[in-house]
Amino acid sequence: MLQELLKDLQSSLKSYNQGLAKQNMLVDIPWTMVDGELNIQRLIFRKDKSLYIVKEGEIQESKWEYLAAMDSLVVNVGGKKLLLNEVFVDGNALILKKDGITTDFFCFVNQKEIPDLNLEGYLKRIKELETPTKFEEVSQNESDADKFIIFTVILVLVLFLIWSSMQ
Repeated sequence: MLQELLKDLQSSLKSYNQGLAKQNMLVDIPWTMVDGELNIQRLIFRKDKSLYIVKEGEIQESKWEYLAAMDSLVVNVGGKKLLLNEVFVDGNALILKKDGITTDFFCFVNQKEIPDLNLEGYLKRIKELETPTKFEEVSQNESDADKFIIFTVILVLVLFLIWSSMQ
């Protein structure tokens, strides 16, 4: 379900994305992933480019690198290097996608900011924020149209009164 939500939101999330280029959005944050079997795994990116992968209290030390040209991370996991493309990062959520045609997302939440680890709820709130903005734009456009109509009616009345007084 989260994967489907991400596919739907991928383009609208870009307007809220703060980017991996701001590495302070990434470093020393307990990025927590809960998989479908409720296994918790944490990634802690360190300033020295080391990476702690924590699962069930066991730490696997790895390395990471940011590739600015691609807005991507290279992560060395178990002797393999993975290229993970930025989808969304804002300090609360980190969403990456393995490079290629795959549509599988790697989704993490900042456990300090979202203690219940409810990424889906957080993303839905972002989606809801977008809808009122569009509604406000429509309301503003309708308000401007109403003002124009009122102005036009008043102008016609004034012109009619001037014309009537000249008769």
